[in-house]
Amino acid sequence: MKGRFGTLIVVLLVVLGEVPAQVDSTALRYASTITTADLMRHLGILASDAYEGREAGQRGQKMAAEYLREQFQAFGIPEVPGGAERGITQGYFQPFVLEVRRPGGIVVKVSGKPYRYLEGMFYFNERLEQDLRVEQALVVCAPAGMRPDTVLRGRDLKGMALLVVERAPTGTSPLSTMSAWTTAAEQAGAAVLFYATPTYGELRSTYQHHLSSARMRLAGDRDARGAKRPERAGALQVILAGPDLRDALLAGAGWTQARLVKRARKRPVTVPFAPDLVLSATPLRSELISENVLAYVEGGDLKDELVVVTAHYDHIGKDGSEVYNGADDDGSGTVALLEMAEAFARAKADGQGPRRSVLFMPVSAEEKGLLGSQYYSEHPVFPLDRTVADLNIDMIGRRDSAHATSAPYVYVIGSDRMSTELHALNEQANRTYTGLELDYTFNAPDDPNKYYYRSDHYNFTRNGVPAIFYFSGVHEDYHGPGDEVDKILPDLLEQRTRLVFHTAWLLANRPERIVVDRPEGGK
Repeated sequence: MKGRFGTLIVVLLVVLGEVPAQVDSTALRYASTITTADLMRHLGILASDAYEGREAGQRGQKMAAEYLREQFQAFGIPEVPGGAERGITQGYFQPFVLEVRRPGGIVVKVSGKPYRYLEGMFYFNERLEQDLRVEQALVVCAPAGMRPDTVLRGRDLKGMALLVVERAPTGTSPLSTMSAWTTAAEQAGAAVLFYATPTYGELRSTYQHHLSSARMRLAGDRDARGAKRPERAGALQVILAGPDLRDALLAGAGWTQARLVKRARKRPVTVPFAPDLVLSATPLRSELISENVLAYVEGGDLKDELVVVTAHYDHIGKDGSEVYNGADDDGSGTVALLEMAEAFARAKADGQGPRRSVLFMPVSAEEKGLLGSQYYSEHPVFPLDRTVADLNIDMIGRRDSAHATSAPYVYVIGSDRMSTELHALNEQANRTYTGLELDYTFNAPDDPNKYYYRSDHYNFTRNGVPAIFYFSGVHEDYHGPGDEVDKILPDLLEQRTRLVFHTAWLLANRPERIVVDRPEGGK
């Protein structure tokens, strides 16, 4: 009786996840080759000033690609088999062409006076492709907190300009408020939205580097399946208007900013008028080439199935002489991938290689819109229907403010969106080997940050491949010049890398591929 009761307790504990699965000594041996010393050695090189912020298509990104290729060769990972026929150059590179569009092609003229980009106005997305003459406009000023869709309900603004004058800072993000007005203006059919906020100068300063950086998209109108790419251009051009442009537009309506704000204390004021307004558009375009780097460790009896590990190795480049090194974003993920590739290559060289093949793929142009992974998903070197899962690593080197004093942790995003087995496998790997706190905050479907859609794994999930995105959260140096190597936490970086390694090992060696039981979860 006592023996049966004890067995029952053990079974229950295993079901409840309290007892780790049996330790795989082989996996443990190769995981131990992932060390803080090696991780930080690679990171000290890739995130140094010499690599110039690794901006897609620029010299520093090319240097980083070559460094990654050299490391994969040194690990004994051969060139991609049949690579030339699959569009692979130099044995490891998947090149792709980017259409580059420099901002500043739009000039706003009010009564003949020009207002140029970053000289009286700016915008985050350049959607206007040709000159636009606007003959009708509407000025709106509303009390703080009033919903834009309520203010514009029933309005037909087709072909018109909308000038929104914010009364004062509302306590919420001005970009969030602008986004709400953008949605309402689009629904009303407006051609252009001028958004005048008291925080104009602060926003211009905060986003100076982004505003002066080129925008990119994959070149060509159609993807490999013949589907038309999403258009860069859209129906609504949004422009943040500085005080001079705002006042010039208001003068055309016969109003001043002070009078408008005073009148709109309790109820919205809407003023139609006929402006002398022309937006001239001269798209400033060019092309360049960037590369994904592919390191393929061929499997054994299940080699036709594939596990992919991704991390983007590009960052946002330089602003004058100031280099944005991106040690965490995503130098941390890139070096984690490198160390995992070396561990798997060692295992294969020792006759302990994975049953399934594993593709380690540092991708480029993530910072330009997930473009490298998008290109791979449209031109897969290995069939996506034989790809078991993607494990994507993007920023795992630091702590965020929510975990300043917590136990070692990592955010896990997407693990259960498409495959409950993938989720269970990752938790099993963590229980057995790493003991991190797995935080699923950003995995919530209603996560306002929408991180699930903001890194390279998404180009796999939207094509039917389940994925996990490993992430340690944003911090004060996110996309800033302070994202440096000396702020990385080596022990946490190693621990998180080993979790991804063990999950990849389980995926590559289990008898059956994981089941996609929630196929709609990838969208």
